[in-house]
Amino acid sequence: MLFELAQLVGATGIVCDDVAAPEEQDEVQALIESGLNVEPIWQSSLLSLAELPFTIDGMPDIFTTFRQLVEAARTFPHPPMLERVRLPPLPTLASALSSRTINTSPLVAVDPRSSFPYHAPSFWGGENAGLAHLDRYFDLRLAHSYKLTRNNLTGTDYSTKFSPWLAQGAISPRTVYAALQNFEEEHGANEGTYWVWFELLWRDYFRFLHLKYGRKLYRATGLSEKPLPSHDADAFLRWRRGVTGEPLVDAGMRELAATGYLSNRLRQVVASYLVHELQCDWRAGAAWFESQLIDYDPYSNQGTGYISVAAVPIHAGEGV
Repeated sequence: MLFELAQLVGATGIVCDDVAAPEEQDEVQALIESGLNVEPIWQSSLLSLAELPFTIDGMPDIFTTFRQLVEAARTFPHPPMLERVRLPPLPTLASALSSRTINTSPLVAVDPRSSFPYHAPSFWGGENAGLAHLDRYFDLRLAHSYKLTRNNLTGTDYSTKFSPWLAQGAISPRTVYAALQNFEEEHGANEGTYWVWFELLWRDYFRFLHLKYGRKLYRATGLSEKPLPSHDADAFLRWRRGVTGEPLVDAGMRELAATGYLSNRLRQVVASYLVHELQCDWRAGAAWFESQLIDYDPYSNQGTGYISVAAVPIHAGEGV
């Protein structure tokens, strides 16, 4: 699709995010082989690769060690770029596109109970809505109570809800961190504000882990030498539909299907149930999360797989 679009508008090159995940790497390679000049740029992490206190090959496999080394070295993010560079106008598309209609109807029915009500203007996509949400979150001083509320199950304010905008690149982690710093300078730091930084580090950790291990994180056994995981197709279907008979699990799976969102704690609950109780392949669970989540991020979705194949990769950084 991108190759055809590039031909249509007369583009000879594409600049894109450098995503260290297999499907995205394969897509870039296919575009290069098609004759396009592709320039992937690493830009989605909070911390600069060049300033990490270790090489990627020498990066600790344990998050706590990673965090402690980063904090001991006082490795902090660069401030976000303040100057906004204007993009050139969109090219005039060929007349072949002029007759095409765009379907603007919603893909799913709106459920007012959603913890991320994207039908509401304050939760729309895009940079403007993302920045407005960032301001609102800190204006309400919710960061001070973040650690206390982050494991709640429903509502719009128990966690930061930055993750959908971060996943789409509408706001950057450095913009979030700068807002966090400003908040701490004005209102003081506490355990809650520290935990926002903590979750941003988790997000980075999974990115750097992909740079270190790449496709190995997508193997059935992860980085372990354990036997291949079992899978019960019928049990997986019941889990996916939210009809396992376990009320909390079923509620979570139905919420996910209806809204495209689920709290971090419920993601852990339903994922653990799939693997430990239903004896299903974690990769099937990961694929279902990928197909449903509005804040899907390949790094966070897959990242926990390296720890053990007995845990479905979940979006560990849901709060941010």
